[in-house]
Amino acid sequence: MKIYKVINNNMVSIKNSNGQEVMLKGLSIGFNKRPNDLVDQEKIEQKFVLESESTARRFQEMIVDVDNDVIEVCMSIIAKLKEESELSLSDTIYITIIDHIVNLIDRLKLGIFFDNSILWDIKRIYPVEYQLGLNVINELNKKLNYQFETNEAYFIALHIVNSELSNNMQETYQLTRVINDICDIVASDLQTTFSEDDYYYNRFIIHLRYMLEKRNVQFNEENEADVQLLETLSAQHPQAEKTVDKISQYIHLITKNKLGKEQKLYLIIHLAQMMKNIDFEKEHERS
Repeated sequence: MKIYKVINNNMVSIKNSNGQEVMLKGLSIGFNKRPNDLVDQEKIEQKFVLESESTARRFQEMIVDVDNDVIEVCMSIIAKLKEESELSLSDTIYITIIDHIVNLIDRLKLGIFFDNSILWDIKRIYPVEYQLGLNVINELNKKLNYQFETNEAYFIALHIVNSELSNNMQETYQLTRVINDICDIVASDLQTTFSEDDYYYNRFIIHLRYMLEKRNVQFNEENEADVQLLETLSAQHPQAEKTVDKISQYIHLITKNKLGKEQKLYLIIHLAQMMKNIDFEKEHERS
């Protein structure tokens, strides 16, 4: 295993069989080393792949300019996040989160603060990623001499979503906005509000996210059974059908994709469950 680049005393890179640059981190792994020298494999503590040359170049530029202690802490926290999380995360998360933390530290030094509370819907739409983001912030506060606000977890969650979807931040914002708008349509039609611990509502959001992440929401062939079941449920739940029609029109307006009958079917099922739960809660309050 030969060294491709020496990044610093504690990091080198190699090229794998696919031609991708693989970063190797370990104490003194790059000390007195040059390209084409053999890697001391006993010193490898951590490895990760940066899929493109531009990503690798950005990472190398970043770690040259950033305090080594910050880099070490961030990489340790991110490695733990990737190892313990059940999510499949791209290694680009090393760049995005470290870059965010570095910029955040610069803002703190200059006394510049942003109101991240405008992203509060992230907690509702991406609860798992938000909790992971909160864990990252808590770990940073323990290990660095800075006090980061907990609402920075919203942005960390977005970076995790980006890494999970291989999206960019703009696409994630778009997805979040669409889900939020659909939730507003549902709340308005059902004349209710939803809490964070509403089981059926959270299931509905998870289904929306899964559906919209497919990029083309009409991804299954429609069979006769789906058509018949959709007609039956639409007749049984006319309010749910009207709401799904509004959702379908909105999705078509924003994404130019159309909902198939199968997707309408699943949305009506979710809405019918939510409406049944709302009626139950109202009845419980009256009794």
